[in-house]
Amino acid sequence: MLREKQSFIYHLVMARPLEINLLRTFVMLIEEQSVTRAARRLNRTQPAISLQLGRLSEAVGRPLFERDLRHPRLTRHGEMLLPYARQMLKMHDDARSRLSSEEIAGRVTLGCPDLYAAFLLPVTLASFREAYPGIEVTVRCALSAQLSEEISTGRIDVALATRMPNVHPNVASITLLRTEPLVWLGAKSGTAFQEKTLPLALLPEGNLYRDYALSALNNAGRAWRIACVSESIAGMEAMALADAAVIVLAESVKVTGLRRLNERDGMPPLPPVDLVLWRRELGVFPAADHLAAHIERDIGGLARAPGAL
Repeated sequence: MLREKQSFIYHLVMARPLEINLLRTFVMLIEEQSVTRAARRLNRTQPAISLQLGRLSEAVGRPLFERDLRHPRLTRHGEMLLPYARQMLKMHDDARSRLSSEEIAGRVTLGCPDLYAAFLLPVTLASFREAYPGIEVTVRCALSAQLSEEISTGRIDVALATRMPNVHPNVASITLLRTEPLVWLGAKSGTAFQEKTLPLALLPEGNLYRDYALSALNNAGRAWRIACVSESIAGMEAMALADAAVIVLAESVKVTGLRRLNERDGMPPLPPVDLVLWRRELGVFPAADHLAAHIERDIGGLARAPGAL
């Protein structure tokens, strides 16, 4: 396998150059798993997508997909190319962004729930500030339902939110960044989860994590009580660390001192949630466009990187 991979890389080097726009189409099709959706996102026709993928296969000198594109399935050479294509696209986009970043200035208001502000945004905002020193970002923390109202009325430019069934913001663009599994968490050596009536620390009403947790417990016939309602993740963590309650967070969130509780601990499974990016307008405010693109690459890319959650 290693020799085959080395041979393939050598072939790539010696073959025709791989054009960035062809690689972008290739990666987009894998992510969307649909020529129609890929064409829509790239603002191209379906025949144009098929033509570009054919040109990429010719440049590589190997078939990249098995059979037809109606159900995209990579060959082993396509699987070899995919991580390189993603890395090349990231380097290309980062270089373009960095070269133009000094010319971009302005203010952007970013909305997000407290959980995402605490665990997802710090590294992303730090890298954005380094890349775009002329853009001032203000962060507004609130539940996704509240963020929907605020971005619809123009008080927020970009929002990182949880997709909710009855929340429909009036925005120009909605992008699915990733799907987040939800997990139960309790103190590492705690026993709160063993109580006959399960103590819970939850966010206020209007939060999907809360809704899913209570629904799962009710469906399982497990008795529960709300021991704490906190508007901040810190308050919930404190209750869990004190072994006074069990909490629900995204699987990607790691908290020292807490452990995951599963069905062996008597906890019912939880459905996942979708993490989405809302953009109030497109192409009107460059600062907002650059922030949205940075979040999509940085946070959305976590779900597509090899070994990511």
